[in-house]
Amino acid sequence: MTFASQRSQLAIAIDRDLGPFDPRHLEALVAVPRERFVRPADVERSAADMPLPLDDEGLATISAPHAYLLSFRLLALGPGDSLLEFGAGSGYGAALAAFIVGSEGRVVTVEIDDTLFAWARETLADQPNVEVRRGDATEAGTAPGSATKVVATFAVDALPPAWLDALPEGGKLVAPVGGREQKLVLATRRHGTVAQTTHAAVRYVKNRSGS
Repeated sequence: MTFASQRSQLAIAIDRDLGPFDPRHLEALVAVPRERFVRPADVERSAADMPLPLDDEGLATISAPHAYLLSFRLLALGPGDSLLEFGAGSGYGAALAAFIVGSEGRVVTVEIDDTLFAWARETLADQPNVEVRRGDATEAGTAPGSATKVVATFAVDALPPAWLDALPEGGKLVAPVGGREQKLVLATRRHGTVAQTTHAAVRYVKNRSGS
């Protein structure tokens, strides 16, 4: 079976087990070649719904494909959206998001690790609607700003105040929150107030910031 056909089967299985998902989100899983974003030793497992290591220390992973869709579903990510991603990794999540938001949308992804930053910049070089930035996502300089939708790909003990303070009216932010037991938390700003709701149990690598 080709990688493309494996990704098609993956999308069907994820929608069956965890759906329903937006058809465009499922199309992104099929269209984006995950094998380009994993280490050479993991290419044969790239179409499996599982996280894979991006380093030898266990500090960074490419999340299981369904994990991205869970966050994108909470954000209601769609064409024309402006997304800020905290934790680029090898660039896979940004590539999925770029497909979903389309040419009228924009994705900015921030990575703290120099090696991963270089990797993501290379894998996303052919995506005109994606910008890769090097930096600490928990610092105020990389707070949401004008982005209306924000996603974090690493776990935090609590949502950083800088993220919430900078979330614009109508903006949404999704992040894994917790220690050993993590859940996706959705923060939404309406009428000047940020409300938080808790959703699916997840497992992400921890925040690597010194903050």
